[in-house]
Amino acid sequence: MIYLFHGPDDFTRSEKIAKLKASMGDPSTADLNITTIDGRKIKLSEIQYHASAVPFLANKRLIIVRNYLSQLGRKAKNVQPVIDMLDRILPVNDLIFVEAETLDKRHPIHKVKSVKVVAFNAPSKKGLPTWISKRVQKEGGSIKPDAADMLARLTGSNLHLLNNEIEKLLLYVNGKRPIGRDEVELLVPYIEEAENFGFSNAIGQRNARLAYDQLHKMMEEGRHPMAILAAIATQIRGLLEVKDMHERGMNASAIAQAKGWRSDFAAKARLRDARNFSILRLEQTLESLLETDLAIKTGRIDPDLALDILIGQLCGPTQQKKPSSSWM
Repeated sequence: MIYLFHGPDDFTRSEKIAKLKASMGDPSTADLNITTIDGRKIKLSEIQYHASAVPFLANKRLIIVRNYLSQLGRKAKNVQPVIDMLDRILPVNDLIFVEAETLDKRHPIHKVKSVKVVAFNAPSKKGLPTWISKRVQKEGGSIKPDAADMLARLTGSNLHLLNNEIEKLLLYVNGKRPIGRDEVELLVPYIEEAENFGFSNAIGQRNARLAYDQLHKMMEEGRHPMAILAAIATQIRGLLEVKDMHERGMNASAIAQAKGWRSDFAAKARLRDARNFSILRLEQTLESLLETDLAIKTGRIDPDLALDILIGQLCGPTQQKKPSSSWM
């Protein structure tokens, strides 16, 4: 089967691709028969090579080519070699062209009968509450209409972030009641704070890959390096505070009460992340953050490089000694 998945809704598209991968069967052999290619860096012959290869210990292969067609434009002379190639791939293999942009209806690929075209259009601002309700229902829960409206206003159109908030809310109500405005107001921050939550959460879990992804996303969106540094410092201080309180005999409920939080949900989350750090490591990290702040302000290090180094120190292996900074 040959597919064209195009459009800006990368969340739903990613779920569809995940289902196709799951349909490949036994993961031990499926991984050997799934190939993902960056179409911006390859020639058509490489796509044909993978799409014509015989499956290894499986019934088919899955070839995913990202952002190849959009760079060709819609002139027939540029696209025709691709169309000709489609007749030469093995029928048992699945080839998916994934395009982040919506291809114009006049693009020649739309006229190829053997290509199944699926458009992934993100929901409109007005349609977000409906999307939220359907998503919650799909996950086995329910949400009141006014709560869905509030969640849409707070979180915006980032479906990945929105799904994370839905999962958090469902975990909190635990199937005992529909999600209401009170739960949304309690647990869901505004969009900027929510993105900081995802970034800080990745640091708390010492998930380097996710932390780097979140960091570079914020930088690409124009977030000031000093604001990002402040978000890291806030997370580390929060972890240090709850870890210290826990070591003094306080449980999650007592911590939440002392902090004035209406629920122990946040306290439990921070305690879980705090287990990844010792008190000493957190204190050393705060010192490193101060040194980094000074180094950036005095021009001794590039801000982007400083943040990359910090993430490496925070999410890397535990060190007994205070990490040394190359700019010190």
